[in-house]
Amino acid sequence: MSVSDDSSITLLRTLSTSFCCRNISSMNADTFMVSTYYHERPVRTIDLQGNVGDIQHKLLPDKSYGLFESACTYISFTNTLVFSDRFQHTVYMCELTSGEGHVIKSDKIVEPAGVGAGPAGTVFVCSECTNPLVQLSQDGEILMTQDTGMDSYAVSLNRDGTRLVVSNWTDQQKKIKLFHVSR
Repeated sequence: MSVSDDSSITLLRTLSTSFCCRNISSMNADTFMVSTYYHERPVRTIDLQGNVGDIQHKLLPDKSYGLFESACTYISFTNTLVFSDRFQHTVYMCELTSGEGHVIKSDKIVEPAGVGAGPAGTVFVCSECTNPLVQLSQDGEILMTQDTGMDSYAVSLNRDGTRLVVSNWTDQQKKIKLFHVSR
């Protein structure tokens, strides 16, 4: 899709896949990384021509996930796949060039439902069952936590890095919150 200056959205292309996708993030101008559900590979790549690829990394779990059990994002700044395993309360940071990475478990990360790219290669993690939004460094260290006042489910940073959007998906709250990011 394309978004114009006046916020009009134009469909550019539709790609058919043989798998179900939950999250999608841009790797470059032509390729996207997607998390899957009910599929033998938890993360795949797909390009604008419809070519599908697999992500291989020693830390990436080799199992199928159900809907809402995992999420992923791609951090282009560090060529890193970030993958959450909701019911293992774990976030995997898989650097794709070197093959190195980090497995993050913390009492501040409970049922990580959403992950999003932050500034300078950092990562934001939403915990489904707790209110804090957690920011991780490139090395997997907790930089900060921010109480969102709701169970958070998805997170995204705007292009200039000044606004952070956090949403939930519970029937009771149905909220999207916008936070200002100071530098």
